[in-house]
Amino acid sequence: MAIDIGKVVINQPNRTTITSPNFRPSPNIVFANINDVSTVGLQNGYTLIYSAANNKYELKAAQELTSSITSIDGGTF
Repeated sequence: MAIDIGKVVINQPNRTTITSPNFRPSPNIVFANINDVSTVGLQNGYTLIYSAANNKYELKAAQELTSSITSIDGGTF
């Protein structure tokens, strides 16, 4: 004996696509192409740090950071 408990209706929401004739995707972006990132002195193991004095993200060696970092905030999860 089957019991009828109703039915499920799945509607796909309306979608809007916005296009621009000037849009050109750039899948291979490198730091050097981003305006507020400085890659001067890039070396293996460096850390990307924001500099308010220069309004840019800069690369720093760990030895340069030990005296200036007082805490690390990993966010809330």
